[in-house]
Amino acid sequence: MKKYPWRKGFIINILSLVGFVLIWHAFVMLAREDIFNPPFMRLKDIPTPIETWMAFAGSLFTHTHGPGLTYGIVDHVLASLERVIEGGLIAFIVGVPMGIGVGYSKLLHDILNPIIEIVRNMPPMAWIPIAIFILVTGGSIFIVFIGVVFPIILNTIHGVKSTDLRLIDAAKTLGATETQIVTKVIIPSAYPSIIAGLRIGLGVGWMAIVAAEMVVRSPVGLGYFIWNMGDLGRYAEMVAGMIVIGIIGYIMNISILLLQKRFIKWAD
Repeated sequence: MKKYPWRKGFIINILSLVGFVLIWHAFVMLAREDIFNPPFMRLKDIPTPIETWMAFAGSLFTHTHGPGLTYGIVDHVLASLERVIEGGLIAFIVGVPMGIGVGYSKLLHDILNPIIEIVRNMPPMAWIPIAIFILVTGGSIFIVFIGVVFPIILNTIHGVKSTDLRLIDAAKTLGATETQIVTKVIIPSAYPSIIAGLRIGLGVGWMAIVAAEMVVRSPVGLGYFIWNMGDLGRYAEMVAGMIVIGIIGYIMNISILLLQKRFIKWAD
C-alpha cells in the first residue's frame, strides 16, 4: 500500500477538519435563513462553530457567583478522567491475570469462559441501575470498569492463545517451570494484544463514563455538564462539551498507540 508523507497526511487532516467546520456553519446559517430547514430537526437551534467556540472559552474555567459555584470544563474533564483512570486501572489489574489464566489453562477456560461470554454481552449502560440503587459509592467508576475489563480479558486471551507453540516447547525443553513459561514466554508474546485490549477498553470506558454521569448525575463531570447545559437550553455549551469528549477520546487513543510503539518494539 502506498503511503503518503506524514506532512501531506497532516495537511489533509487539517483541510478535512476545516471543511467539516465550514459545512457545519453553512448548514446552520441556511437553516436560520429558512433556505434549508428539514422538518424532522431543529437545525436552526444548532450553534455555529463560532458560537460554540465562544461558549467553550466562556465555560473553560470555574466561576463563583456569590455563594454559588459553577464548575468549568477543565474541572469537568479532570473529574471524568479521574474516574476513567481509576476504573481502567482496576480493570487492568483484574482483566490481565484473568485473561492469562483463561487463555493458558483449559480448566480455568471451562470454568470462567461461559460466565465471561454471558456477562460481556451486557452493555455497560445496563449496569447503571446497579450503580444507582445498590452501590453506595463509586457507581461511575464501576460503569467504567465494566466497559474496560472485557476488551482487556478477551484480547489477553487472544494474545495468550496466539503464542507460538514452538517457543513454549523450547522453554519446556530447557527445563522452564510453568511459572517461567507464563512470565518469560506467554506474557511477553501477549503484550501487543494486552495493549490493544486496553486501548479498546478505554475507548469504551470513556464513552461509558459520559453516559453514566448523565444518569448517575454526578455533581461534576463531562456527562453531567452536557446534560445540564441541554436542560438549560445552552446548546452552544452542550456542543462544546461534546467536542471536548471527542478530542480527549482521540488523544487517549493516540497516546496508547504511541506508548505501544515506544515500549513494544515489535508492535505494528
